[in-house]
Amino acid sequence: MFANSIQPNIVSLFSSTGSNPLSLFSSQCDTSLPSDSFIHLLDDRSSHPTPPPPAVQVHPHNTNDTHEEGGYNLDQTVLHIQLPTLPSTFIQCPPALLLQDDVGSSKDLGLKHPWIHLQVP
Repeated sequence: MFANSIQPNIVSLFSSTGSNPLSLFSSQCDTSLPSDSFIHLLDDRSSHPTPPPPAVQVHPHNTNDTHEEGGYNLDQTVLHIQLPTLPSTFIQCPPALLLQDDVGSSKDLGLKHPWIHLQVP
């Protein structure tokens, strides 16, 4: 995916504040559990917008949490992945369509950095 690209010192694959945060990803939701399994961008402080029906956010965080009480809120858009079954609801990079393309093509990101940093609050 990036093997033939000039790669800067820092490569960001996902930023929830971008115009299309999931553009480099494919997503998979458990279709047998449409109200419980979904991937949605929402504001962390308010938990809005709510996911489109039939999805129902089952455990919205308590918006009264404060840092002193052990909880905290981010005042920004976050990726909410809700799933009762781990193997069936996920995001994937490179996208699944890219993985199914040309025979013999690389099926990885092609990043040259020897490290990865994940920030998951």
